[in-house]
Amino acid sequence: MERTASDQIFDAATRLFAEKGFAGVSLQDVAETSGAEESELLRLFGSREKLYEAVLESQFSNYAVSLGAAFEGSEGPVTRVELFARAMCDFHKQAPYFFPLYYRELLTPSPYFEPIVLKKIRHVAYMSDNNIAKGIQKGHFRHGVNPANATMVMAGMFHYYFLANRLVGTLLPESITDEEFFSQAVKVFLNGLKKEE
Repeated sequence: MERTASDQIFDAATRLFAEKGFAGVSLQDVAETSGAEESELLRLFGSREKLYEAVLESQFSNYAVSLGAAFEGSEGPVTRVELFARAMCDFHKQAPYFFPLYYRELLTPSPYFEPIVLKKIRHVAYMSDNNIAKGIQKGHFRHGVNPANATMVMAGMFHYYFLANRLVGTLLPESITDEEFFSQAVKVFLNGLKKEE
């Protein structure tokens, strides 16, 4: 399928904002990178602020949909934890600019941090928290676990792994694959949640 000028501009803007942050990117930068005229950018997006807002909305909406899918259907809490972890791994690979954008927003929040970034992240965390709470109620996970803390631990494991590998190269021996890390990290996490016999 042929990509439109709007697609090319949007893709260039996404990469530039992820690499340099909102303050480090001008409309001229986006125009030069995308091969479009600055007037075309203004016609399509209105302003640099509106373009950045559109980039964040796209990235964080995709995140919420991709990870939220783990909690649809009739699977039990343990399977949903596995699906959620898998969705995080898959999303990291499919959306290479998401986490640089996310961490830039954490370090230097824009006016869109609360209405877009925080809103979508909280939505996903809420679904995970509820799943872990249900697992405790049904006896799959042990009592005394704070669901919000458990969600933070799991997200932190995967986010750190992929972010660090992207920034400095692999931190683990080269023989260990993403799949092996995923499998072992999920086992470690679920062993920590399991109800003691």
